[in-house]
Amino acid sequence: MRKDNIRDYATEAFRYYAVCGRKTSGELMQEVKDIIYEQTKQEVIRGGSGGYSDNTAYFAMKADDEVLDMEAEFLDIIAVGKTMKQLTPEQIKAVEIVYFTDADKELTRNDISQRVHKAAMSIPAEERTVYRWLGKARRIFARERCLRII
Repeated sequence: MRKDNIRDYATEAFRYYAVCGRKTSGELMQEVKDIIYEQTKQEVIRGGSGGYSDNTAYFAMKADDEVLDMEAEFLDIIAVGKTMKQLTPEQIKAVEIVYFTDADKELTRNDISQRVHKAAMSIPAEERTVYRWLGKARRIFARERCLRII
């Protein structure tokens, strides 16, 4: 199959979604805020007069800043979630087998083709059909993420 211009980006977005536990962007935003709040809770902030300032406001602003820094990741998660809702059960299974398997590990040579073979055997479907489903998922993702598709 011909490589499309968004293949690598979309593949990594699907894998990131899996690593994040397939949570919604809202759930992840709250999780990030909670983590930042817990990490910075121990910090003591002193005001200009040498007294303690309002830590709660500081922690909330810091958590909001972190969430803004992760905007692209959240947009990817939203797009993947919308994509998954538009796929058939067989297509979802193919995406899960190929992209979600060991999503926290770096891809090595032939990982995708071996997973496509595994997906073809377990769904069952032809390998070229699985590749076509993956391409469809990537195109839907690109459209949902407002990426330019060639």
